[in-house]
Amino acid sequence: MTNTDPTHVLLVEDNPSDARLIAEYFKEQTWPEIEESEPEITHVERLSAAVDACDDTVDIVLLDLGLPDSSGLETLDTMVEGASAVPVVVLTGLDDERVGIDAVEHGAQDYLVKDDITPNLLQRTLRYAIERERQQRQLSQRNEELALLNQIVRHDIKNDVAIILGWGEGLEDHVDPTGEEYLEHIMSAGNHITDIAETVGDFLDVLEGNSDPDLRPIDIERVLTNEIEKARSAHDSVTVRLADEIPSGLRVAATELVSSLFRNLLNNAVTHNDKETPEITVSVDVHDETVQFHVADNGPGVPDSQKQEVFGRGEMGLESPGTGIGLYLVDTLAEMYDGSVTLSDNDPEGSVFTVTLSQW
Repeated sequence: MTNTDPTHVLLVEDNPSDARLIAEYFKEQTWPEIEESEPEITHVERLSAAVDACDDTVDIVLLDLGLPDSSGLETLDTMVEGASAVPVVVLTGLDDERVGIDAVEHGAQDYLVKDDITPNLLQRTLRYAIERERQQRQLSQRNEELALLNQIVRHDIKNDVAIILGWGEGLEDHVDPTGEEYLEHIMSAGNHITDIAETVGDFLDVLEGNSDPDLRPIDIERVLTNEIEKARSAHDSVTVRLADEIPSGLRVAATELVSSLFRNLLNNAVTHNDKETPEITVSVDVHDETVQFHVADNGPGVPDSQKQEVFGRGEMGLESPGTGIGLYLVDTLAEMYDGSVTLSDNDPEGSVFTVTLSQW
């Protein structure tokens, strides 16, 4: 549709009186920002006919939920799928806010109660629906482009860092004692860059995944043991110990991304530790229906006023109360698994992050 073309409305309504009334409403007020005084209307009475008629010339669909060949939200689901990128506004005779909310959750741009429709309300609703759909398509396209760029950049960064770390390992036997310290810093920074790239990738997987994930039994002994070993290998100067043996066969309701949850908790405990020898203790408490995982450190701790802020989208920096994307990912994953993560003080110093997950 251009600014000089009439808007093409597909009206799906089996009640002739309602269809005529809506057509009259379009005539009572000039359609904004176009030369024609009223839109072009294609009227059909059945859902099957609407799906067939919804081609690339249609700008918006006005959909009655109760039709001869379909009723309720199934009507909307079928229309949204058949309409592709065409916005849908639901018409309902039920003065029920829940109906409208459900319709929007199922993909409608908006809804109108027939008894409340006025010419101005009808035209304003359709105009806004068309604009919202256009903006959503643009945003979706940008997100796809950014996701692809992110994937390419992370791939290149990880490859280059792997090469740097390989060269660094080759130098270990060829540097004098003075250079060992500098080489250690280079290797530590390289591993940190790799961790960041992996965390960003995991975070994007969460954002792009289903908001209601398919939880399944995860062998937490395998996951936690593996992440502790990774932390020990990546940070030679850090002591990471397991307070008690993890019960064999213990499973929690989660997804494979739960490994990222523990990896980021361990990395956080190392990164924000100001001791010459950082110490991290991992312990597990098994309850009747839940499991609690405690990651305790001997770092500087977190003031009470900032304990909630550390889980936000904090910027990494000296002046920031947040700790970056890592803890935000931890909090997001815990919530996605119907669990929780809390922060408390360690005794005598440091912090304790406690993650609670459901047993399978």
